[in-house]
Amino acid sequence: MTARCFFLAFLLASLPGAAQELRHLPPSPPDFSWQWPLTVAPHEDLVQVELTPEVYARLWRDDLADLLVFNTRDEAVPTALLSEVLAHAGQAKPTPAAPIEVAIFRIPDDRGRQPSERLRLLVSQRTDGRLERLEAEIEAADADAPSSEFLLDLSALKTRSRALVVEFEPATEGLIARVDVFGSRDLSSWTRLASGQSLVALNDNGLRLERRRIEFTDTNLPYLRLVRTDARGTLPIQRVWAVSQQAPDPVRRELSQADLAGRAEAKLAGFLYQSTGPLPVERLTVTLGERNAAANLIIESRARSDLPWRERARGAVFRLEGKDGAVESAPFEIAPMRDRQWRIRTDPVQVRPPTLTLSWRPDRIAFLTQGEAPFRLAAGSARAERGVFPLDAVLLQARKARGADWMPTQARLGRGAELGGGAALAPRPDASGSPTAWQWMLWALLLVGAFSVVTMVLRLLRQSGA
Repeated sequence: MTARCFFLAFLLASLPGAAQELRHLPPSPPDFSWQWPLTVAPHEDLVQVELTPEVYARLWRDDLADLLVFNTRDEAVPTALLSEVLAHAGQAKPTPAAPIEVAIFRIPDDRGRQPSERLRLLVSQRTDGRLERLEAEIEAADADAPSSEFLLDLSALKTRSRALVVEFEPATEGLIARVDVFGSRDLSSWTRLASGQSLVALNDNGLRLERRRIEFTDTNLPYLRLVRTDARGTLPIQRVWAVSQQAPDPVRRELSQADLAGRAEAKLAGFLYQSTGPLPVERLTVTLGERNAAANLIIESRARSDLPWRERARGAVFRLEGKDGAVESAPFEIAPMRDRQWRIRTDPVQVRPPTLTLSWRPDRIAFLTQGEAPFRLAAGSARAERGVFPLDAVLLQARKARGADWMPTQARLGRGAELGGGAALAPRPDASGSPTAWQWMLWALLLVGAFSVVTMVLRLLRQSGA
């Protein structure tokens, strides 16, 4: 009798675990809706692959957990986001640093000199390379007079600069200028970093329109020249900030873009946009549908339709097209996010929907070439997700043997094909609210066992005279 009690107690304890195991089956290729073959170089161990817009479009989860690599035996291999691997290995993705104000020096204008002639300057430097004074060899020039050229001292910056943000002098209006940016290490030889960048300061019936950001190729040159090129007018600049990053991106990803067409919102005066997937958006560019137009706007987003809208950016945008060429407002920089739905509200209301351009840096995943090739990337699943693998430890050990800056080699993504299709985007039958026949049998055994235990307990109580 005692042995039977122990057996039934063991059966009762194991049945819930057995039922639970049915809900946590290991992932298999049919659990994913789409697949892409991977071309991996021979004898590689830790490999990375960059995601394409097609992969993002097939993802079901916003956290990219439904991405996994399988080998030729349909076995899941250790897979993780490369950004997470680097973060756990102590090399996280750099965060943008706050703009730093730089010293500026006005280069006096010589209205009589020819454009082909060079203006000679006398510059006083400190022992640390910073500039103290600037003088021109033009007797009639006034160093404090309005100027169309500026010399910027970035020698105090410890990081690479990638943009400039200017502050106009008070009451600046009617300014539409184009500028070039030159860089130098010795104030003698200059390299062009950017050309035709727009600076705008307008007042459109009380609506302030400004473009104050100048983009150029990342550089560590300590001295920059800002030169107006569209006319002999002045540049009413009062202060300048340099924009940089705390450290270079270890993954070295180029910025990708996607243009989204909007549709009018049904009840509110806004426009709705749908991205192709959970893109890590970090920059928003709005292009108005009409020429020579301006508007205030608010940009909002959300992950899905049952969530509230959240504001991501606001400001004035414009689109000017005149005899001097087209000029548009600067993009909005935002914290990276993976929302799929976007909304733009404008004041005044626009007749034609603006174009919303999303800019992002593609994610990369890392995986071990466990098992035999060929390998394939699978994506899009509502029933399976990858586990947690310590690839950061693998990366650290590989860097000890191969160098501190070693990175996994890149695999090539092939042409995609359907795998599990739409069935992979539905929960497992054994994970839904309706139990399967096997689960009904387990629950029946559970009830029979419980009844048997209660019966035996009552019988023992009667025999003891209780």
